[in-house]
Amino acid sequence: MNLACVSPQPPVRSGVADYSAALLPYLRPHFARLTVVVDGYAPQLPPGLVDEVHDIREGADWWRGGEAVPLYHMGNHIQYHRYVYEALRRFPGVTVLHDGTLLPFIHERTLAEGQRADFVREAGFERGAEGLAAAWTSLRRAEPLDLEAYPMLARVARASLGVIVHNRYLRDRVLKTHTDARVGIIPLADLMPRQPGPVRRREAKVSLGLDPDGLLVGAFGFVAATKRLDTALRAFANIRAQFPQAIFLCVGEVVPEYDFQAVLDELVLDDAVQVTGYVAMEQFVTYLRAVDVGVNLRFPTWGESSGTLLRLMACGVPTLVTDAGGFAELPDEAVVKVPAEPDEAAAIEQSLRGLLDDVDKRAAIGETARTFVADECEPAKVAEQYSAFIRAAVEGGNGS
Repeated sequence: MNLACVSPQPPVRSGVADYSAALLPYLRPHFARLTVVVDGYAPQLPPGLVDEVHDIREGADWWRGGEAVPLYHMGNHIQYHRYVYEALRRFPGVTVLHDGTLLPFIHERTLAEGQRADFVREAGFERGAEGLAAAWTSLRRAEPLDLEAYPMLARVARASLGVIVHNRYLRDRVLKTHTDARVGIIPLADLMPRQPGPVRRREAKVSLGLDPDGLLVGAFGFVAATKRLDTALRAFANIRAQFPQAIFLCVGEVVPEYDFQAVLDELVLDDAVQVTGYVAMEQFVTYLRAVDVGVNLRFPTWGESSGTLLRLMACGVPTLVTDAGGFAELPDEAVVKVPAEPDEAAAIEQSLRGLLDDVDKRAAIGETARTFVADECEPAKVAEQYSAFIRAAVEGGNGS
């Protein structure tokens, strides 16, 4: 069996791109021929890893009438995933669904481009006549569709031979939109570069030019409102006097629509908060190994899983997560779960204080997290599950 991975790849600045590329070496042994399909650029992959790189702009030769089974990595970023969405609608394959709602993607693909009729059609595909009526009402009143009622997953579920998700919450969301979908739960793979022995945080801090005796709280990936960093930073400000040696690191780019600088200006934390902007993966990993406490909150959450959270856990970092969606399914002993509003702020403050004040507590939670990831998310094991699911989906057809 041949596999065509239709997904953004590095140098695209995307978590899906990084994950897709890092998984390829483990998928490689399971398929006779491996192709990657990109959109207008040369992917940065190890020499000899894939048999062919195909640019979607050159046509559909990569599919070869079904000779290659497509593996689509579908996310919510219109620039990176538009071609994935268009291809999966034309050529049946297996879709890895990274987001639990595609409504923002559909908005960008239709309304942002003045295609009102296309938007109405998509809503109709999702929920029939009820969807058509809701879309027209939404346009007349200039009110958005409800994200819970209109995740816009039905077309992906119906077009795919099978859908891979990373948690039960997202499986249930897919099945709610298309009850006959073949959906498999396969955990995210631990794709952190291996390092012998325990994580050496002091060395990592020194290599980054940071105080080896300082305490680091870290949030990773795109800085966006749904990451709850405004609330986390307010909690951090409240405990700053107790931990004057602590620094809050935001390792990643601020999304354009989020005025994060206004949050920083309001809190006046001076040099206690550092925003790195985009950093290359090697330095990103060093930051992961340097932090003492992780913050990986999501609310609202629609079933997405976090590759960054998995990396933090693999590094033995005790990490705060929102007790919602797929994150609620993680073992209570492996992460620190905080409720969503209205008790979120107090819970974050209490959790940060407790972790920063107790090195043994940090070590215990971190070790449990590391062990969980090593047991459940070993990449060769995950790749075997991918291979088995893909073969079953192809042999059994959609939904059987």
